[in-house]
Amino acid sequence: MKLTAMCILAACLHAAARTEGQTITLSVRNKPLDKVLTEIKRQSKFSFVYGKELVRGAEPVTINVKDNALVNVLDQIFQHQRLTYKVFDDYIVLSPKPIEPTPESTGTIPNLPPPIDISGKVTDENGTPLIGATVMIKGTHNMTATNVDGTYALKNVGEDATLVVSYIGMETQEIKVKGKEPVSIVMKQAITQGRDVVVVGYGTQKKVNLTGAVSQVTGSVLNKRPVTDVSSMLQGVLPGVQVVQTNGRPSDGNSSITIRGLGTFSGAGANPLVLIDGVAGSLSNIDPNSIESVSVLKDAASASIYGSRAANGVILVTTKTGKNSDGKLRLEYAYNYGIHTPTKMLDPVTNSADYMKAWNTRITNSNYGVPIPGKQYTQADIDAYTNPTDKNLYPSFNWLDFLIKPAPTQMHNLSLSGGKQTYFNLSLNAVDEQGTLAPYSYKKYSAQLSLVSEISKKLKLGANTILKNGNSYGVANWNSSNLDPTNYFLCILAQPPTLKPTVADGSGLYSWRAYPFEENNWNPYFTWKEVPGSNINYVANQQIWADFEIIDGLHWYTKFAANYSIEKDKGFVAFQDQYEHLYRDVSVLGYGNNSFLQQDTYDELYKNFFTYLTYEKAIKSHRFNLMLGYSNENDQVSNMSAYRGEYKTNLTPELNAGAEGGQTNGGTSAQWAIQSVFGRLNYRLKDKYLLELNVRADGTSRLAAGNRWGVFPSVSAGWVFTNEAFIANAIPWLSSGKVRGSWGVLGNQNIGNYPYQALLSFTGTYPFDNASLSQGVAQTALNNPNIKWETTTSSNIGADLLLFNKLALTVEVYKKYTTDILRTAQVNDLVGLTAPVVNSGAMQNTGVEFDLKYNDNIKSGILNGLKWGAGLNFTHNNNKLVKFGADQINSRTIYREGLPWNTFYLLQADGIFQSKEEIAASPKQFGENTQPGTLKYKDVSGPNGKPDGVIDNYDRIPMTKGVFPALIYGFNLNAEWKGFDLFGFFQGVAGSKVYVTGWGVQPFVQGSAPTKKQYTEAWTPENHSTTMVQLGDPISYNHPSTYLLRDNSYLRLKTLQVGYSLPYATIKQLYLKNLRVYFAGDNLITFTKYEGLDPERSGNGSFVNYPQSKVFSFGVKATF
Repeated sequence: MKLTAMCILAACLHAAARTEGQTITLSVRNKPLDKVLTEIKRQSKFSFVYGKELVRGAEPVTINVKDNALVNVLDQIFQHQRLTYKVFDDYIVLSPKPIEPTPESTGTIPNLPPPIDISGKVTDENGTPLIGATVMIKGTHNMTATNVDGTYALKNVGEDATLVVSYIGMETQEIKVKGKEPVSIVMKQAITQGRDVVVVGYGTQKKVNLTGAVSQVTGSVLNKRPVTDVSSMLQGVLPGVQVVQTNGRPSDGNSSITIRGLGTFSGAGANPLVLIDGVAGSLSNIDPNSIESVSVLKDAASASIYGSRAANGVILVTTKTGKNSDGKLRLEYAYNYGIHTPTKMLDPVTNSADYMKAWNTRITNSNYGVPIPGKQYTQADIDAYTNPTDKNLYPSFNWLDFLIKPAPTQMHNLSLSGGKQTYFNLSLNAVDEQGTLAPYSYKKYSAQLSLVSEISKKLKLGANTILKNGNSYGVANWNSSNLDPTNYFLCILAQPPTLKPTVADGSGLYSWRAYPFEENNWNPYFTWKEVPGSNINYVANQQIWADFEIIDGLHWYTKFAANYSIEKDKGFVAFQDQYEHLYRDVSVLGYGNNSFLQQDTYDELYKNFFTYLTYEKAIKSHRFNLMLGYSNENDQVSNMSAYRGEYKTNLTPELNAGAEGGQTNGGTSAQWAIQSVFGRLNYRLKDKYLLELNVRADGTSRLAAGNRWGVFPSVSAGWVFTNEAFIANAIPWLSSGKVRGSWGVLGNQNIGNYPYQALLSFTGTYPFDNASLSQGVAQTALNNPNIKWETTTSSNIGADLLLFNKLALTVEVYKKYTTDILRTAQVNDLVGLTAPVVNSGAMQNTGVEFDLKYNDNIKSGILNGLKWGAGLNFTHNNNKLVKFGADQINSRTIYREGLPWNTFYLLQADGIFQSKEEIAASPKQFGENTQPGTLKYKDVSGPNGKPDGVIDNYDRIPMTKGVFPALIYGFNLNAEWKGFDLFGFFQGVAGSKVYVTGWGVQPFVQGSAPTKKQYTEAWTPENHSTTMVQLGDPISYNHPSTYLLRDNSYLRLKTLQVGYSLPYATIKQLYLKNLRVYFAGDNLITFTKYEGLDPERSGNGSFVNYPQSKVFSFGVKATF
């Protein structure tokens, strides 16, 4: 007790000394108390802690002092207030002055229970004590404020009284007193729509002051999805951002991101710039639990500060710093266990007799109705499988069930944070993800540390560190280290049900085929066991920074960052001359492997130094913010590869253990650099009229000296019309309203390292002296030293509305126009060299974005205390190729000016021929031997542009609908009540089409079984289908047509999560501040017409891919 008293005394003396050393200059008249406190905070760096109820009725302040001690100023201010203050370290806590008893208050009131004394504690949702929260008895002036540990005490409280608890940034709560029991209150975050602080380029801004198109989402929302890939977490939550998960392979980088449509067709690509705490990086390197927020800069006004890197938009990731209100250490542990299953799986014929009959039909049809003995099953073969006497000899084996299983995933996260003048956040993360395809798995271990030290009131120093080790395992492609899960999946689909993975005699040898004429690919069980591959990745990112306040309002910020990554890939086959065997006769050899070891190493070192000055100044109703900066970036990459063969054992997977004959090796390196100067001016007048100017000049090594520098300006303006008195008084339900517009220019320099230089390539060995061979070089590609920046001009009009302080609406209309596109020139093949890179081409994207959010609390009735919200966003984008040159016709698409990029260019399927008579009466199709059961096409054109009675490539027409989705949308619902919480999120795409080929849509590709629907519904002489061609159709798949154009629009319940947070009174004995358990599902329900595995896919091509996963998971999060 004595020690405690001494510590309190020491703290008070220390606080008194600090306040005595502070001087304040103030001259105000009848100014609100909260405004005066804000000015004192600015001058002294002390933070005031109080509840909004506490100062609501405070007297206006009039004071005139110069260089007066802080404590004297505070005494004058609170002399005539009903409030007093206490100083704790860097905080000044306000509380009510003790109420002097009155005769009325001390009198006796008959028949009322005697008053009681109550106490308790006020914390936030994480269990952190709240200092200075106001606790008041409703309808009285009896109130107090919480101490540094969040506790409070009130005397003379009626047993039926109601506590009103308030705190800045938190929802005010009312709680009934229950006798003398301690009343502990957990405060919840208040609705702050329109008042949020948004991260922008090189700084932050209040959302109400933004003039650019910026969307932001918090890390807590992203982590509602129990997935390992941060990119996937962004799907559907932000308007204008399209995220496509390309496959379900276990890893942390299977998603592609596009912002406001495809902006260019050049090799520069459409990937946005990703910045982690201001430095270029990869979303796959981030621990999702370390994310504070993600901002997306979508227009030129917000993104042009990043100049040539920002043409495709910018994603800003801000990580947690660990700073909290009380500075105490906080330990958190989060665990998630999930089971992954495919969202959908093909339903192939797995009955061997049915497969064999379908095979025979296919062979006969592919030979125009003529059987091919020796390539078809005999009736005796079919009978043996129809009624097998030995199901091991004559199986009906389901390869999908054998190799695709429910897969567990575990995620662990441990974080430690806290500190006052020096604070930190340390996060440790481990992921163990098994793939639904048996050989594939992924393990990741990462650590992130953010450290900030406030050396003085003027100087802050900080460091950010990211370490990651990601390990992918699977099947390597032959003679390669590449792990290709899609190729492995196709091998599974290609297996007939007529054999098992190992031969029938039980020897354990791998099976090849049941009959030599079968066409199946490699046995996937063989490649799983004998062709292992691994991709091992290491990442180390380090940032150090300093923020120095030179004078009031003038800050100098400097950061240096270095990102290093290295990837080591390996593919290894241990045994030479290992073969697959005929299922029932092992003497017949099938596929055999040559042992090999392929090793590839890739490394990259990226360095970035930037420094900038910011100056903020207010002159009466004018507010200025000026920023000037410099940046230097340098990137170096290199790779090495080596190959050897003829290994005899799996015990020596090293290069030196292989044969020297036939060995190969190679390697190369490259680098690029860019220097930049940039600046920004923000101006606000009366918090109504907003103006922002940005400019950045970039000089890149990727262009020749004369065209190296590009200048990228932007301008934006806004009007907060609800700050006009005539509008605020006329429309009281409109809490906030702003209109804004922007225009700017962005650049793109991701075009390879040396496109303007004449490069010499090694082309082989030559006998220059007619005696020995020497390495020779030659120019294989034309160069163009005159190429310049590819530029994108962007304009945007937006409106932000907040109604009833609950309903927030944002609408954006935009246009992006990209010119001087860097692409390969269209030249004749007779040139003999690869065409040079030129500036030629233009592309336009126009669109509209809509974002609606509603949040509310129910404060009465049976659902009193329910906090709920809902959100809806959608994006519509139109893409047009404005300038390209001559039409370029591809296998199934066309590049043509005036159309969307990569427009479908197809024949129009007009049904299926039902008879030879119908064929004879129809236009001749490509001069082929057309058969009943094959596709019929429309005759729409000819050499003269008119139907000519012949079906050929003149009848292909552009088809623009569905090339890009007509609508990308998402909507969510969330609720919290009495410790329970619910979050549901739907995401969808409308008006999208893909052209599909291969396995799953075309039966018997590499022997793959038809689906049961194809087997029963395909056209036959007895079943005249009008929708499905005959099995083995010899010609229909040879021509691109609408028959293979499929609608892949979908609506998906992306996430559903139900959680419960145990009451603090229950868990405090376990030294816990918060304990939440939850059940979650991901990709639960999909509504779609698409018949493939999954409608969410990256584009045209194979009908099937590594299947996406449906996830059911359980999780727990504990805060100590």
